[in-house]
Amino acid sequence: MSAVLVAGAAGGIGEHAVRALLETDGVTVFATSRSAERLETVRERLAPELRKQFVPIVGDAGDFHDAEDIAARIGARGGIDAAVAILGRGWWTSGALLDLTPETWNAILHEMLTSHFAFARAIVPLLARRPESVYLSIGGGAAFAPSVDAGLVSVAAAGQAMLTRVVARERGAAPPRVVELVIDGPVNTNESRGFAKPNWIRDDEAGRVAADLALGAVPRWEALRFDGPLVVMSERAV
Repeated sequence: MSAVLVAGAAGGIGEHAVRALLETDGVTVFATSRSAERLETVRERLAPELRKQFVPIVGDAGDFHDAEDIAARIGARGGIDAAVAILGRGWWTSGALLDLTPETWNAILHEMLTSHFAFARAIVPLLARRPESVYLSIGGGAAFAPSVDAGLVSVAAAGQAMLTRVVARERGAAPPRVVELVIDGPVNTNESRGFAKPNWIRDDEAGRVAADLALGAVPRWEALRFDGPLVVMSERAV
């Protein structure tokens, strides 16, 4: 039996990662969201036989206090073998970077970068109790490409990638294995179905790759690049 925590389980990629994990025999998923209603929607969309292994936890995984509470609650239930962090918004158009107010800078960086620090700070010590554990975060290709209209997204994504590199280096051979799945390209989600291009990565495909990485399996995707602890998932060729 394996237990996996998915933070941000009610989002597009998060929901698909939850389903892919549960479809693997013997996996229990602890699923977090700030919204009990959205977690219930995820549960209702699951096949009935999968629901008994779905454990919802309401809380803000990117908040320092809530992340510690989530870790304590899961630790009291025996711990986990892997965690998947899908935190923050996928895209945010900001305009010119130096025109941002300090309030906007702080708010967006908290949502897109500090949230990952808060979650990792609480969850990595919990995972350290399991010798083959995995800590996986989900990031975006904006880490590699400066954006003129969404510069703060690039800053946050680059910071997340470096956070992953630093924590992975600090852990060395000690558990957990720290990995980031970088989705390098736009994602075909419920919000973008009407205009998504054929080469875009679908949310269910990203969720499946995330599940494979969390479980230590070889991901099934045609274009993966491994760069230290970063696993870059590129768009399909057309």
